[in-house]
Amino acid sequence: MMEIFKEYPRLLDTPGMISQDFLILNPDSASKLTENWVPVFKDKILQFASREKQSLDLLSSVELMSAETQSDVALQVLPVVLPTSVYKIGRKTFKPTFIETRKAFIDIQPIGTNMAEYLRSKNSEFPHVLMLGDNQCFQAFAVINGEALEQNTLLAAVDVCFKAFYVFDIDYPKQCSTVWQFLQTVVYGLSGDETPTMRVLRAFSFYYCL
Repeated sequence: MMEIFKEYPRLLDTPGMISQDFLILNPDSASKLTENWVPVFKDKILQFASREKQSLDLLSSVELMSAETQSDVALQVLPVVLPTSVYKIGRKTFKPTFIETRKAFIDIQPIGTNMAEYLRSKNSEFPHVLMLGDNQCFQAFAVINGEALEQNTLLAAVDVCFKAFYVFDIDYPKQCSTVWQFLQTVVYGLSGDETPTMRVLRAFSFYYCL
């Protein structure tokens, strides 16, 4: 990534440049998350997650929330319904917990977090989403190469972060790769491998009748 940023420094300091490059690469997929998440996926993801004990705190009183807040919660429960399988790095085997998977996907920090200190301490080689707030999003950022790109909504931050993986041609972090792969193949409609859990959630999202 560092080599890419040295060659194309405007990718991060020009608003919308990542989304513009993704649009050129994948014009038919560029708007699918922002257009379809609420009408197609939000309610199904929330219903699917209601079966999991780990998501019950997030889903408390979800029916009383606004559609935008429900959308945020649906994004936050994706690591619950799409857990990461055991993976290896060298000879070591890892099984990430739900907390580790969620933090690698959407890192939730309190309102008033010192951004400069956070970015210095994070030192992550992978793009990720930063949300300030509790269950409800106060501010949202796509964090890429040590820079926090503020977005209007949590959904927009996820959208920019996903597109950064494609524009920079880098792998997903293993801790939450299943979540990003689901967004890639099911939501954005791009080619890729699907786990059995992803296929179940795809079927539930498109074919299961409430």
